[in-house]
Amino acid sequence: MAMDPTTDPDVPDPDFNARTARLLRREALRRAAQELNTTSGPGLEQALSRISEEVTAEAVERKEAAAAPPGRRRIP
Repeated sequence: MAMDPTTDPDVPDPDFNARTARLLRREALRRAAQELNTTSGPGLEQALSRISEEVTAEAVERKEAAAAPPGRRRIP
């Protein structure tokens, strides 16, 4: 005797799984787009933070290269 999927919790429901996967993908894409959107407050803050980190890292590398002894200088 076969069990009805609505009464047997162990039987997977492919329609439910497909809808759930679609909604999860949509939410993940929405969140990713929000992070990349520089017109929103959090998106702009993240973009500026990344730029600041890159500029700071480059400045530190240049300063370290300039402070190194002449024979050990790295070319950036």
